[in-house]
Amino acid sequence: MEKVSCDVCGRKFKTSEALTQHKNDAHKQTSDEKQQRKKKISTGKILAFLIPSLIVLGIGYGIYWALSTEGVGTIGSTHIHADFAVFLDSEEITPLPEQYFVASPYVHVETGAGAGTVIHIHATDVPLKMFFNSLGMKFNSECFEAGQDNKYCNYGDTTLKMFVKHANSTWEQNFEYEKYISQDLDKILITYGSDTDEEIQLQQNNVTDFSKDNSGRSMALRR
Repeated sequence: MEKVSCDVCGRKFKTSEALTQHKNDAHKQTSDEKQQRKKKISTGKILAFLIPSLIVLGIGYGIYWALSTEGVGTIGSTHIHADFAVFLDSEEITPLPEQYFVASPYVHVETGAGAGTVIHIHATDVPLKMFFNSLGMKFNSECFEAGQDNKYCNYGDTTLKMFVKHANSTWEQNFEYEKYISQDLDKILITYGSDTDEEIQLQQNNVTDFSKDNSGRSMALRR
C-alpha cells in the first residue's frame, strides 16, 4: 500500500485518513496559533497607525479652535440674542433647519422661541464670521456661501448688503459684514440681489422678534 506523508512534518502514514487525523491532532493548534499571531500583528499595526492619527486630529482640532476663537471671550462671559434673516435672490433661507442647531458652543441657533432665527451668543466679541463658519458657510462683503455649490457674489447691480436694527432704533445699512459683533436684541438682515428699497423693507419686516423672549428667559434663569 502506498504511503502518504505529512507536508508539515514529513511523517509517513499508510492511509490518507490517518494523515488527516494526524494533521487535525498535531498541526491544527499550530495553525490556530499562527492565525492568532497574525490577528495580533494586524491589530497592532492598526493601533500603531490609529493612535498617532487621533493625536494629530486632536491637535489639529485644538489649533482650529484656538485660531477661530482668537480674541473671543470665554464661554459664559455673556449671553445675548439677536434675530436674523438671510435672503438670497429674494428667497429666504431662514429659519435654519435643525441640522444647523448648536454647531458651536460659542454662538449658535437652537430650538425654543424663534427656532433657527435667533442667534444665541455665549461669549464676548464673537463676530458674525465665527457664527457662519460654524455652520459651514462663509460671509463677507463680497460673497455669501451657503455650501460649496451655493455661492452668491457681487456682480454688477446684484450685490450683498447687510442691515442692522439695534434695540429701540431704526434700520441702518452696516458695512462691517463678517466682522460685526452683535448687540443684545439686534435685528440683522443679510440680503443678496438687486432688490429695490421697498423690497428690502419687506425683508426687514420679515426679521423675527424673538430675541427679547430668549433674553427674558435667560435673565430669569440667572435670578
